[in-house]
Amino acid sequence: MIINILVLVLTALAPIIVCAQNLGPNVNTEGDEYINQVFTDSIVFTRRSGNEFVFVSKIIDGQYMLAEPLNLGWHNEYWIGAMRFSSDMKTLYFVGIDYPGGYGRGDIYKSEYVDNQWSEPINIGQPINSATMESQPCISADDKEMYFVRDTRNNKSNIYYSRFSDRRLGSPKPVTSINTRFGEMAPFIHPDGRTLFFASEGHNGMGGYDIFVCRKLLNGTWSQPVNLGAPVNSDKNEISFVVSSDSKKCYVSSDRDGGFGGYDIYVFDYEDINVPEIVDTTHFVMRNINFEFDSAVLQESSFAAIDSLAIFLKENPLITIEISGFTDNSGTEEHNQKLSQDRANSIKEALINKGIFEDRLRVIGCGSNNPIKPNDSEEHKAQNRRVEITLH
Repeated sequence: MIINILVLVLTALAPIIVCAQNLGPNVNTEGDEYINQVFTDSIVFTRRSGNEFVFVSKIIDGQYMLAEPLNLGWHNEYWIGAMRFSSDMKTLYFVGIDYPGGYGRGDIYKSEYVDNQWSEPINIGQPINSATMESQPCISADDKEMYFVRDTRNNKSNIYYSRFSDRRLGSPKPVTSINTRFGEMAPFIHPDGRTLFFASEGHNGMGGYDIFVCRKLLNGTWSQPVNLGAPVNSDKNEISFVVSSDSKKCYVSSDRDGGFGGYDIYVFDYEDINVPEIVDTTHFVMRNINFEFDSAVLQESSFAAIDSLAIFLKENPLITIEISGFTDNSGTEEHNQKLSQDRANSIKEALINKGIFEDRLRVIGCGSNNPIKPNDSEEHKAQNRRVEITLH
């Protein structure tokens, strides 16, 4: 049986006042500025003022230079917004509004960097685009997933995601634990691939749209969203949030008081905001693990389960595991302790032989402690002779 334990621990911060820094008149205007992506030397954002287009501002000595339209070698008279680049900077995605031949009012398009120039944009088509509106694409740091926004029947929006396979996107799925009948938008997946920031008016907030965070759990589901609170959120609207590529800064677009007009972009030190630590631990018994009698030698029938665990660990390189060995109550306490330790080490060595790094594997021998059944029959004793895995 798999037991999922979700522990939410709010990060303890010193009682200091953290102020939002407006990026100033080189970036912000009387129109709306929406942060899209942040690099070490520049920011990319969408400006809406009459029409909608993507701009870039260079960062020099901590100062934001006068923003200029992003020059891609092609331009058209249609709106271009919410642009995101792949991690290798060879593909960009954006939303195009009212383009001829589109599937709906807004579709997601892409352009690729080929022969030292950006190709003319093409509609990425179905199954992502549909008769409704799709927008605000965000690509994970490993370039394996796209998160985006799709309008709903009640003219609100929800967040979906799709996985790449052979450079093609599969059928999108809604992030069900965060979507409400109100509006969710502006997904940003952290470089860790498991932490998702987004804007919502449907969860408990401080006013209008707020920025929330959730985490992908080890069983593939998502944790319940948590409001980031002040100073990121205010009694006004916060509608997009992005963390810099080095995770030192974070940016939010807000129409809070004191700006230049409309939505402005603000910056914080990432370490100064109250990002909750969401710790997900999954604990389970490895099935079909068999040893020789009173021995730590694995039987052949055990390797299918070990292969499956090794594949899972390779697909999730940030996860570490704890391997716990248990025995029944036969034999002395000292003997059982050593045998359980040796059996757990056998699992560890088998995983190392499958290419899993040793520093991801911790071993504990528990002897006959913590039996899951009374040691009153051979059947129950067999169940107590087990190996448990805890994922971190």
